[in-house]
This record gives sequence, structure tokens and C-alpha cells, in this order.
Amino acid sequence: MIQTYERPDLPTRRTWIRLLPLLVPVAWCGVLLAFMRPDALKARSEIPLEIKWLVYDETDLGALVIRGANAHMGRLPGRQDEPLRDTPEDLAARLNGPPQAYSDRYYLEYPTATLVVFQLGYWLQPADGPAIPPVVADAEQYAVAHFVPHTDNERQIWGRLRTAARVLVMVMAAALIGLMLVIGRGYEPTSGSPLPVWLAALPGAVFFSLNRFDVVPTLATALGFACLGRGRPGWSGAFMAVGVLLKVYPVLFVPILLRYLGPARGGWWLAGFVATVLAGIGISWATLGWEPTIRPVLVQLSRPLEETSWTLYGRVLPLELGHWKWVRLGFLTAIVLAAAATRPADLTSVLRRCGVVLTVFVALAVFWSPQWVVWFLPILIPLATRRRWIIVVAVGLDLANYFSFPILFWILWIRLEEWSLPSVATIMIYVRATLWAGLVIGLLRDEWIAHRKSRLALG
Repeated sequence: MIQTYERPDLPTRRTWIRLLPLLVPVAWCGVLLAFMRPDALKARSEIPLEIKWLVYDETDLGALVIRGANAHMGRLPGRQDEPLRDTPEDLAARLNGPPQAYSDRYYLEYPTATLVVFQLGYWLQPADGPAIPPVVADAEQYAVAHFVPHTDNERQIWGRLRTAARVLVMVMAAALIGLMLVIGRGYEPTSGSPLPVWLAALPGAVFFSLNRFDVVPTLATALGFACLGRGRPGWSGAFMAVGVLLKVYPVLFVPILLRYLGPARGGWWLAGFVATVLAGIGISWATLGWEPTIRPVLVQLSRPLEETSWTLYGRVLPLELGHWKWVRLGFLTAIVLAAAATRPADLTSVLRRCGVVLTVFVALAVFWSPQWVVWFLPILIPLATRRRWIIVVAVGLDLANYFSFPILFWILWIRLEEWSLPSVATIMIYVRATLWAGLVIGLLRDEWIAHRKSRLALG
């Protein structure tokens, strides 16, 4: 008698297609690491700049590893003035000049909880490595990122920075994959149609995830939404608090989430949120002190309008509004309170309202950061499941930000005619404003339609 065996189910073609987006961060990470010089943060000289800039931004990674190096050396943050931009040649002259002392505090523009992430690459290196000298530790990131070492001591110093940067890139790639998996699984147990997680594999999302750190608080935010949808309010509050400790913007969602949960479940959510925030601030206070803990946050809150930045002020919004901090804050507060005025019917309604609030927040900002496009992923991807127009807006925002930086800012800026540069930049500002406006209008329209349907269903 011949014994037969059942053939195990093989992954279907659709399953492989769903897995393809996860390979994009892995491949991008490999290319980015290969582009790095073996002895510095700067890209290899044989890589054309037009190609390098499409994948790798050593300047912002340089900022992260400098902050991490300072923290790893035990220095205290709290410097209020950002170091002036320098050239690699000026940095080389200072390295070869008279010895300098460390400043009283180093510059940190992020909450101190981020230092845990920024130090990862140094904890994995030998403790007896060369110290980062003051002229590097207190330098502006551009000169450090584009510096080419010439001596053995410089190669050892920049070798440490490079290793720290490589670790960060791999951590961010893993965080982006984790974000895709969390969103792809769905925030609620009832799985509907497949989520378009490939929106997180678009060039802007991957570029800004691997060359910045915003994907880490974004992952925490997505976990907060996932725990919310699966009936774990305490864990939801804790994960949202982690996002706030790393990047303050998720605090805008708190009133909406509490309104949705109601008093009982909202109490558990608030307990998890407050306990985690207090733990994070308490640890920072105990290890660094109160002033170094609070000052980095004040740096962000006190930033003036950057008229040379590609904000909406002076184009779409009145220039004067950019200087009226309390007016902007009052308007944003009113939007948040309006979003929480009535109870969201479901998690989809929560996401729509959070999307409106987040869009208003970034539109009112007095500076522009293209990596903010990553913040929208945990909101737009679940909403785009059945609303195709959201896919169009999400793709448009991703490509508009990626074109503005790095393509326009770095690649085309030195190649376009001088008279055409402001025109192209202004066009992209209006494109971004149009997409933001379309997103807000569309989300409000969907929320209104859903509200009317629920009222009709109730009689």
C-alpha cells in the first residue's frame, strides 16, 4: 500500500505580493550602507551625487549621531542656540588648531527620550574607543557629515560615528518594517480588505524613515491605535505616551481618543498614558536634571518663523500669522476641541479626526520638515482601504515631499537657472497646500457622511 502525503499549502501569489513592500526597506538599507565611505559618514566619492541624494542623507544622520555621542559621553543637553553651519574645511582647521574645551551644554532639539535611540550605535562599540573631541561634539552636523578624515586619529573618530549611523539606519529600517506589519495586520480583529501597506514603501516614506528617526514615534503611534482597536486601552495609552516622549505631536490625539473611549475605558487609557509619560520624564530628570530635560522641548516650542523655509506663510497663509504664536496655538486648540466635541462612532472616525488635526498642525508649522509625511502613515493607510481618493492624496504627498527634498533642494538646486528656482519651490508649496486642503476636506466629508448614515440607521 502506497502512503500518500498531503502537500502543504504554498504561499499564494497574493501573499507574496503583500510581502514585497517589506523588502523595500531592506533593499534600501543595503544600498544606503553600501554608499557610506568605510571611514566616514560621507558617501563614497565614486557614487554620483545625483544617485546618492536619492537614497542617502548624511547630514541629518550626522545630527543624530552627534547627539548620541554627546549623550554617551555623559554630557548634558540644554544649549539653546544651534551651532552655526560650518564647512568641512573649517572643521579640519579647528581640529588641527589649539585644543578647545567642551561647551557647558550640547545642542539638542529633540526630547531627551530620543537619546536612548541615538546612543544605540555607541553601546555596541568598545568602551575604550577614541573620545569625540569638542570641535566635533559641538559642531553643526553638515561639516561633520561631509568631513573626510586624513589622519589615523580622525579615521578612528569618524569610524565611531559611521558605526553609530549604520546601526541607526538598520534600526530605522526594522522600525519601518514593524510599522508595515502592525498596520497590515489591522487595528481591529475583524479583518476587511487588504490594507495598502505599499504606501509605506513609497520613496518618500522609505527615504525619510531611514535617514531620520520619525519612524520610531510613528511606530509607537500605530501600536497605540492597534491596542485601541483590540480593546487594550491601558497599553494604547502607554504606546501613545512613548510616541509623545519621542516626538510631541501624538499629544494632539489625546482628547479625541479619550472622547471615543468614554469615562471608564478612558480612565484606563489615561492611566497608561500618564504613567508612561511620568516614568519617561522622571528617568530623564533623575539622570540629567530638570533643566536639561525641559530645555530641548522649549527649543522646538520657541522656534521663530523661518521665512526662507518652504512653509505656507507668505504664500497661502498670511505672513503675519507666522509671527503670532498664540493665535496659531489658539486656532490649533480650537480644532482639537472641535474634533473631540462629539463622540467618534468608531475607530475609523477616530482616525479621520486625528488626520484633520495632524494636517492642520503641520500646515501651521513655522518651519517645514519633509519627514512629517511619515507621521500620516498610521492614519492614512487604514483609511485608504475602501477610500481610493485617500490613496491618491497619500501618494501625492509622498512624491511631493520627496521631490522637494532631496530632488529639488539638493539635486536640481545647482542645475536649474537661478531665476527659475523660486518659481519651482513656490509651485511645490502650493502643491503641498492643495494636497493638505484636499485631505482635510475629504476627511471632513467622509466623517459627515458617516454621521448622517448612523443617524438615519437609528431612525
